[in-house]
Amino acid sequence: MRYLNPEAVRAALPMVEAIDAMVHAFSGDREAPNRMLLGVSLFMPGRLDDHTGVKVVSSVPGDPAGIVAVFDQTGQTLGLVDGPTLSAIRTAAAPGLATDRMAAPDAAVLAMLGAGAMAADQVAAIRAVRPIRQVLVWSRTGSSARACAEVVGGEVVLDADEAVARADIVSTATPSRSPLFESRSLRPGTHVNAVGAFTPDMIEIPGDVVRQAFVVVDDRAAAAVEAGDLLQAGRQPDADMAELISGRVRPDGQPFTLFKSVGIASQDIAAAVRALENAERDDLGARLL
Repeated sequence: MRYLNPEAVRAALPMVEAIDAMVHAFSGDREAPNRMLLGVSLFMPGRLDDHTGVKVVSSVPGDPAGIVAVFDQTGQTLGLVDGPTLSAIRTAAAPGLATDRMAAPDAAVLAMLGAGAMAADQVAAIRAVRPIRQVLVWSRTGSSARACAEVVGGEVVLDADEAVARADIVSTATPSRSPLFESRSLRPGTHVNAVGAFTPDMIEIPGDVVRQAFVVVDDRAAAAVEAGDLLQAGRQPDADMAELISGRVRPDGQPFTLFKSVGIASQDIAAAVRALENAERDDLGARLL
C-alpha cells in the first residue's frame, strides 16, 4: 500500500491532471452520501465506479489534518493520500473544469476573493484553463491578501467590489455568512466560482446574482442541503456538472454563469486514484505494509 504525503501528492497530481480527473468524478457512476461531522472530524464516504473511499479531515480552523483512503473493486486498500492537500487540489480542480466549460475563452482577469489555504490552488486551476494576465486578490485580512498575492503573483485590492468590477472571472473561497460584494459590481458575462460556503447558513454570493445566473452545481442532492448561496436565494440549479460535461445543457442568455460547489466524495476518489496511479508509475511516496 502506498502513502502520499503532501509533497508526494503535489508531485503526483499536477493541476491539469486533477481537472481531467474531475470529468470522471462528475460523469462516472457514483454514490456520494452527505458528509458527517463526528467529534471534530468531517467524514466523507463515497463510491466512484469500482472504487470506494473515505476522507476524514479535521474541522478545527488552522489544523489541516486528515487522510483519504481508497479501496479497489475487491475491497483491498489501494493507498492513503494526505487529506488536506488532496482537498485543496480537487476543490480547485472542480471550478477549473467549470470555468473551462462556461467562462469566455478570452477571460483574462481573475478576482480571487479570499486568501486562505485554498486560494493559491484556485488561482492555479483558473490559470490552467484560461489566459489569465492579472489576478486581483481581496481578503478581509490585509496581511493574508498580501501574502497570497505574493505567492500567486497577484495585485492586492482593498475593496471586493472593485476587484469584482474589474474581473472576467470571480472565485470565492471564504467562510462568509454574508455576500462578499454587491450584485451591481458584477459585469454581464462574468463567470463566478463559489466554493467557500458549504453549509446552509454560509453565503458568499448576492442573492440577485444567484437568481439571475445560469447555475451549475457539483451535485444536486448535496447542494439541496448544503449550498447556502442557493438555499438562501431560493434558487434551484439549472444543471449539475454531469449534465454540463455531457453537453445536454448550456447557458442560454443569462447575464452571469455560476458554479456552486460544496464538494462531494467522488472528487476525492477520482483525484486520489489518479494521484496513486501516477505515484506508482513514477515511484513517488512511501510504501506501507
